[in-house]
Amino acid sequence: MIENERDFEKVVAGLHIDAQPDPGHKQRLRRQMLQAYSDSAKPARITAERPGPQRIPLLHRSLAKLAVAAVVVVAAGIGLWKAFGPGWGPATAQQICQTTRKMPWLHAVATHYDKGNVRNEEHWYDFASEKAYVVRADGTVLGWDSGADKKQFTYSPRVKKLAITELSSQGVFGVASAYTIVDAFAVFAAQDDVTVRQWDDRYEGETVRAYEIERPARSARATTALRIKMMANPETNRIVAANVEHRAPSGVALAREEWVMSYPPSGPRSVYDLGVPRSVRVLDMRMGYIGTPGDTPMPIPTPGEPAGVRLTPLKIDLPKPTFRGTPENNRVPNLQKPRRGPRPPFLAPSGTTNVARGKPVSASDRDPVVGHLDMITDGDKEAADGSFVELGPFLQQVTIDLRGRYEIYAIVVWHYHQQPRVYFDVAVQVSNDSRFRRSVTTVFNNDIDDSAGLGKGDDLHYTETYEGKLIHTRGIQGRYVRLHSNGNTSDNQNHYIEVEVYGRPAR
Repeated sequence: MIENERDFEKVVAGLHIDAQPDPGHKQRLRRQMLQAYSDSAKPARITAERPGPQRIPLLHRSLAKLAVAAVVVVAAGIGLWKAFGPGWGPATAQQICQTTRKMPWLHAVATHYDKGNVRNEEHWYDFASEKAYVVRADGTVLGWDSGADKKQFTYSPRVKKLAITELSSQGVFGVASAYTIVDAFAVFAAQDDVTVRQWDDRYEGETVRAYEIERPARSARATTALRIKMMANPETNRIVAANVEHRAPSGVALAREEWVMSYPPSGPRSVYDLGVPRSVRVLDMRMGYIGTPGDTPMPIPTPGEPAGVRLTPLKIDLPKPTFRGTPENNRVPNLQKPRRGPRPPFLAPSGTTNVARGKPVSASDRDPVVGHLDMITDGDKEAADGSFVELGPFLQQVTIDLRGRYEIYAIVVWHYHQQPRVYFDVAVQVSNDSRFRRSVTTVFNNDIDDSAGLGKGDDLHYTETYEGKLIHTRGIQGRYVRLHSNGNTSDNQNHYIEVEVYGRPAR
């Protein structure tokens, strides 16, 4: 092997070229390239050696070293292309969708706004086995199995029956779903008349990468225009939230959806894990079914199967109602319309209990006008004199120390339900820091103008009722729960009757 080849091997080996797509690696590789080029380009030392027949002329040696340097630069460029080439920079929308689909489970909480109505749903998706489940606010449970059986389930709590039917040709795409959003976004992003916009944004106090597409209406009578904004964690490249807006060809907004997504390691094994009673009558209406029509037992997972998430309705004891109905207050902007009928059951993993009962409470107003702070977690929810705490006027907060770290699935707060009041700037936060200076997650915020200084909130104002306000917290982990308010429609004072935090010890 000639000397120049040995030199070339030493220089290239010293570069340690690999395919790590991270900024630190890129900078190291760049410095090594420049150093290799600098070392190779240095002029050779001229010595008074006797010329001989085996010696290479000085000019040829210099040219050879320059050639080595050029090859090194080319090799380093190839390494750069392998390390950063097509994927150099933020992930594309298609890559975000692909990464999301590789997760074992996708859990999504959806809020639909349509013609003045607000509807909440909970979605579960198993991409590997092609199963999907939806739990609607009224207790209806839907299921799709796109695997070998190809069937779908519909449970109605009103008729108390579970129907099994053939899987429609659309599968889970027959409903508005997070599954559809992930696939539709990738498909639309590849169309010629759709532009994908990308930028860095903020969501729930964290930096995210935002992707937005807008598909125009195809005709004046056919398809509506669709705008989808997805927000992804830049470290995991997984979708954490999405907003969907449907518009008429004229540009008028028809409906919108808000999605919050997480990726648990396991999910429901069947519709029974989502609140469907095991004793419910099952109607199998598939054409190819062989057996007794209308009385088909549902398959129950056998022992030894991977454990799923067993969801059960939370048992929330309610106080006596003090007024009928929920009259609208036209003076309050962004006010949620009253719900008809009782609140539907809230499903949470088994073992979820009120972990705030009897826990210590602190507040910005250390000397309440009425009552004592420990009354906020004493279990008394009645709207009677002597059952509530009154804090001073304007912006105030109370903090509950759970005395341990918990997976929190719901927070229920009763401010004051003796009258149909609306409280302003209601914000609820969870943290492991008692001072709420770091690792703070806001789970509810209806401060529409950021007057409390916690950021502008998108949640709706609501009227106090005996049911309290139930806030879905999606299993976030934390020790401290802080609640803010800033007066109400009756006066400038702040009131609390009870706060319940439903969770289980963090694993």
